[in-house]
Amino acid sequence: MSFITDIRVVATVFPGIAFILTLLRLYYRWSRKHLGYDDAWAAFALCSVFFMTGGAWLHSGRTQSRYHKIIGYYFVNVSFTCVLWSARMSILASILRIIPHMLVLRRYAYAGSFLFLAMWAANIIQKVYICEHHTAWKRLPGVQCVLGNSVGAVELATDITADIILVALPLHLLWGIGITSPRRKLLITIFSASMITTIVSIVHAGYVFSPIRNGEAIAAHLEASVSLIVCNLAVLVTWLVRALRPNEDLDEVRGISDDSRRLSGLRRSQLSTLRFVRDPPIVLVTMEQHSDPTRTGESTVKSSVSSGMFPVQDKSGVFDGKVFEETDKEKIGEQALP
Repeated sequence: MSFITDIRVVATVFPGIAFILTLLRLYYRWSRKHLGYDDAWAAFALCSVFFMTGGAWLHSGRTQSRYHKIIGYYFVNVSFTCVLWSARMSILASILRIIPHMLVLRRYAYAGSFLFLAMWAANIIQKVYICEHHTAWKRLPGVQCVLGNSVGAVELATDITADIILVALPLHLLWGIGITSPRRKLLITIFSASMITTIVSIVHAGYVFSPIRNGEAIAAHLEASVSLIVCNLAVLVTWLVRALRPNEDLDEVRGISDDSRRLSGLRRSQLSTLRFVRDPPIVLVTMEQHSDPTRTGESTVKSSVSSGMFPVQDKSGVFDGKVFEETDKEKIGEQALP
C-alpha cells in the first residue's frame, strides 16, 4: 500500500475506535446523571480527534492544492496536541472527582491541572512558531513541517512529566485505603494505563528526532488515539464491572487515613467508611479521632451512624458541626467513581 492509503487507514480506524468509546463513555455518564468536567474534556478531545482525522485526509489528498495541504497539516498538528492534553485533563479531572476535599492531595491535583495547561500551550506555541519561522516546508512536495529536535525534546519531556503525575496521584490516594486487594489492583491498573501513552509518545518522539516524516505522521495518529482510549478506561471499566457484577460497588472506599489531616485540633483521624458524594463529601459510618498523646485533657472522640447521627464536612475540609438524622441519608446524592 502507498503512504496515502496507510495514513488514511490509520487516521480513520484508530481514531474511530476512540470516537466510539468516548461516545459510550458520555452516554453512560449522561444516563447516570454524572456528567462532569472530566466528561467535558473528553468531549473536547473527541472534537479534536475529528479535526485531526479530517486534516489527515485533506493533507494526503492527491488532487488538493498546496494551500489546502498546508491547512490540513495545521489541522493535524494542532489537533494532535489538543487531543493529547485534553485527554490528560480528562483523566486528571476524573482523579479530582474521587479525592475528598479534606485531603491535601487535592491541592496537588489542582496544581497539576495548571501545569498541564501551561505545557499544552507551550507545545502549540513552539510548533506554530517553528513552522511559521521556517517556511521552506510549504514549498516541498510532502508539505510537512520539520519540527526538529527541540520540539521532540519538549514533547517527550512534557509527556513523561504529565503521565508520571497521572499515575502518582491515584496511586498515592489508593495506597492507604481499606479496599479489597482485587478492587485495589483493578483501580491501580486503570489509572496506571497512562503509561501506555508514554510508551507510544516515546516512539513518536523517536520519529520526530529522525528524518522519517511518514513514520512521524502515523505515530502521531496512534498516540492521539491511544490517549483518548486511555482517558475513557476508568469510566468504561466501571460500567463493565457494574454490568457483570451488580453487587460490586466501586463507588465505596473504606478505611482511608491521613496522618497529615487536622480535625478540630486532633493529631490523627481514622475514617472507617468514606463515601464520595457530589458536594460535599461526608463521613457515613464511623470516624475515630485520636488525640495527641502529648496534650492533656484530650480524649478519643468517636462519631458513629449507629448512634443515629454523622458529621458533615464542608468544602474547606473542616467539619462544621452539623448533624443529620439517619433518615436523611437517603436525601444525599451519591457520586459515582469515576
